[in-house]
Amino acid sequence: MWHFYCPNIIYGEDALDFIEKVKGEKCFIVTDKVIEELGYLKLLTDKLDKIGKKYKVFNDIMPDPHEETVVKGKEHCISYAPDLIIALGGGSVMDTAKGIWGLYEYPEYTIDNIDPFSDQLYDFANKAKMIAIPTTSGTGSEVTWAAIISQFQNNVWRKGSFAHMSLVPTYAIVDPVFPKGMPPKLTVNTAFDALAHAIEGYISSWRNEFSNALGLKAIELIFKYLPIAYKDGNNIEARDLLHQAATMAGLSFSNSQVNLGHAMGHSCGAIFSIHHGQSVGLFLKYISQYCLNNPSEPNESIEIYSTIAKKLGWAKWDDEPKKAAYIVVEKIKELQEKVDFPSNLRGLGISREDFDKNLDKLITLCYQDPSSVMAPRTPNKAEFEKLFKYAYEGKDIDF
Repeated sequence: MWHFYCPNIIYGEDALDFIEKVKGEKCFIVTDKVIEELGYLKLLTDKLDKIGKKYKVFNDIMPDPHEETVVKGKEHCISYAPDLIIALGGGSVMDTAKGIWGLYEYPEYTIDNIDPFSDQLYDFANKAKMIAIPTTSGTGSEVTWAAIISQFQNNVWRKGSFAHMSLVPTYAIVDPVFPKGMPPKLTVNTAFDALAHAIEGYISSWRNEFSNALGLKAIELIFKYLPIAYKDGNNIEARDLLHQAATMAGLSFSNSQVNLGHAMGHSCGAIFSIHHGQSVGLFLKYISQYCLNNPSEPNESIEIYSTIAKKLGWAKWDDEPKKAAYIVVEKIKELQEKVDFPSNLRGLGISREDFDKNLDKLITLCYQDPSSVMAPRTPNKAEFEKLFKYAYEGKDIDF
């Protein structure tokens, strides 16, 4: 038996108009100051004013949100007592809003009480429904059941995944009016986050036919429309379909799971403060090569990647599986070059001294990340060390 979790999704131009149909009068809006400065918050509040809904804004969200921010938001939310929680922003906003939502429903909880095995959390959304409105095309958090929140442990802010199926937002409004203002670099970073979701979800040990279908379509759309959106951010068709692709990728990985690239990316993000999408996107080709080099027989990764290449028309159906599989890696490299995406850690300005000094800590954080075991091949300590070193230098994985 398997469950596929998904919110009600409203997408395309003018999707924001749907908010008029959602029941509820008091809205607790979770966003950040950049979203407000860009005028996106006003797009939402003007709509709420027009339809007569009341609202309060909580905009203290920062990238890679910390537990303290969730607790502060919970207190504001309880004081206001809304019947709708609206998350407007990128992944950090979405994750914070989910944490606030969980603690609003259960005020006696701490963030550590949000775990996938809690039976009590299935009795949920009795106080408020949640509307998720993404402003970036990458995280897919508007449709997932996890919140990535950092806690200070062992002298480092460690990203933790606090998840439960009930944290899937009630509605996801995927309107291209919001991401069309993203600058090129952010467009690329967030899109590579989505691509990592789709590919890692496709090779995950929990993959299934529903997640595979959405992941494959997401890969197709990202490869087609990211170069267009990168060159012309005002191309509304490219923005719309890239936005939809990110949501599809979110549905794919949240119902299958990410793996090695995210474990390594989370570690680098925690130590070197690298943008999440940039970090996980950078590791994508390395973990793909690592899985394809699995010495175990049969190597299921070759069959999986071969299927991706053949279904997307990158390889012929009668091509030898290994040849077809490695085409996916070459396509990732080509896309990185097209949109000026960094291909190694050294290119991000990380000095060799800082890298070597933190290498053991990077590996330890990987072992603390549950996603590290969801790939077709699981590294030991020595292999993690080599993966990081190869990714720093930009060397193809040959082990």
